[in-house]
Amino acid sequence: MDRLGQGAVYLLFRFLLLVLRIVFALPRVKGIVVWLFQKAIRYRGKVVRSNLKLAFPEKTEAEIHQISTLFYGHFADLILQHIQGWGFEEGEWKGAVCFAPGNALEDYSEKGQSSIVVMGHTGNWEWAGLRASWVQGVQMATVYKPQRNRFINRYLLEERSKFGMEQVPMKGVMRFIQTSEKPFCLTFLADQSGLRDSEFYPTFFGVETSFFGGWAKIAIRKGLPVLYAGVKKTGATTYKVHFVPLWDGKGKMEASKLVQFFAQKLEDDIRQQPENWLWSHRRWKWRKKLRE
Repeated sequence: MDRLGQGAVYLLFRFLLLVLRIVFALPRVKGIVVWLFQKAIRYRGKVVRSNLKLAFPEKTEAEIHQISTLFYGHFADLILQHIQGWGFEEGEWKGAVCFAPGNALEDYSEKGQSSIVVMGHTGNWEWAGLRASWVQGVQMATVYKPQRNRFINRYLLEERSKFGMEQVPMKGVMRFIQTSEKPFCLTFLADQSGLRDSEFYPTFFGVETSFFGGWAKIAIRKGLPVLYAGVKKTGATTYKVHFVPLWDGKGKMEASKLVQFFAQKLEDDIRQQPENWLWSHRRWKWRKKLRE
């Protein structure tokens, strides 16, 4: 897409954000947004239902429909909360997203220990990232995949980094690690479907499915502790992040085992709050075998 075309798309993108900000003030707007995505445009409806049926074969059609409806409600929350969070400051972020006292992330950070955090698209992962900007003692950073539209990409980078969270492009991860002048915590959103020829096919909801595992290989090569961050919904606009150590960075470890640890923790969290995961992405695009 040429520069003029990208500019036009970006202007439309910003216009839609402005409209949403105005609409956000209207009563019962969430119900309208849910209806729009679930009924009117049927946003990835087939993907959502297919994923839910694969993950929960024991559930009835009525139960699958209920989770689907709740998912679209959560999806509407994510859109509206993006707008709501524009004016938040430090105190408001800490009130909206709770990090339990004495959590493993801040324990490592206080010691000046570099680490890697892996997480999935549970709860409001964007809010969790912004909240993490205030973790002291290390340079907080997150890995991102650049958007095709350079203007939208620049906007998203500015939003995500406005409180100090460094943004690292996927192809720049090793450079960041090797040139970092201070201890760091590097976060990977690691639950998108991996490549067809991926070497990592952990069992996820009973299915051996492709995962990205570069983060695990990097952690082992550099001896970096790995934490899993799960984001749970605790209220209409509040979340709690729990950090679970997957590996302490010492001794021998296999990358495939680390990826399986991550997949299992993510599955456990999804089963607790199934509506609060991003069912609209094609998570099981590449798989080896279905559950027996």
